[in-house]
Amino acid sequence: FVAADDACGGTLRGQSGIISSPHFPLEYGNNADCTWTILAEPGDTIALVFMDFQLEDGYDVLEVAGTEGSSLWFTGMNLPAPVISSKNWLRLHFTSDGNHRQKGFSAQYQG
Repeated sequence: FVAADDACGGTLRGQSGIISSPHFPLEYGNNADCTWTILAEPGDTIALVFMDFQLEDGYDVLEVAGTEGSSLWFTGMNLPAPVISSKNWLRLHFTSDGNHRQKGFSAQYQG
């Protein structure tokens, strides 16, 4: 699988892998804007399980699209529940503001 450690965003394929915020487990930078797309085989769904999650509450946000209904928005220090895609893709969009950096997030995906 492809490790997305320093790269900010990108397209990830394969059965499993890890997505983490830039520089994780060190603090992410200010004004980050990263989009990852996870693509599984047609007909498959994707499970995304968070292992670590620390964002500045209300200002630094991870948006997850590709689930049933509208996008999910995660912020703050609480570990999100696992996310299951409704189709064969998930899109993660991470944005941070101009101050107050945190450790960020790390999540494992499984097709």
